[in-house]
Amino acid sequence: GMGDACDPDADGDGFDAGPDCDDLDDAINPDAIEMCDGVDNDCDGTVDEADAADASTWYADVDQDGFGDPAAPTPGCTQPTGYVADSTDCDDTDVTQYPGADEVCNGEDDDCDGVVDEDDALDAQTWYADLDGDRFGDPGVDQVACDQPPDYVLDDTDCDDTDLLVTPAADEACAG
Repeated sequence: GMGDACDPDADGDGFDAGPDCDDLDDAINPDAIEMCDGVDNDCDGTVDEADAADASTWYADVDQDGFGDPAAPTPGCTQPTGYVADSTDCDDTDVTQYPGADEVCNGEDDDCDGVVDEDDALDAQTWYADLDGDRFGDPGVDQVACDQPPDYVLDDTDCDDTDLLVTPAADEACAG
């Protein structure tokens, strides 16, 4: 049981005052689990070390965009400089690439959604179907994309995309 201050194990935790760094608290001894609480719980001479049971995981944020690199974790009771709690950055060397960033047509996954240059990119263009190959597009059939889809053009002035000879540039003929 709990002894008095003259007892070699005053707190009754199984450790004498020598190895027990706080012989008045039975929760503090060499077999105790280190916690992030400002106390040397396990009597190893270090307070709140990285292997504490309730330590957080921090992630390197090299580009300082507030989003951490999932491949660069470090445990710790307190947040180290240059680290964040977030682990969702897809490119920690580029401050413009992070979850929720604006996607632009640049060959990179700016918004970290796993897709490069998707149709909702800020600078994606509207392309118009050119099925007859006359380089004039059908204003009723369009597709938004970063890159030109096959059989699509930027022009939207073809009034008949099934007839190569009917274009805004064609000479008018008496054909009806």
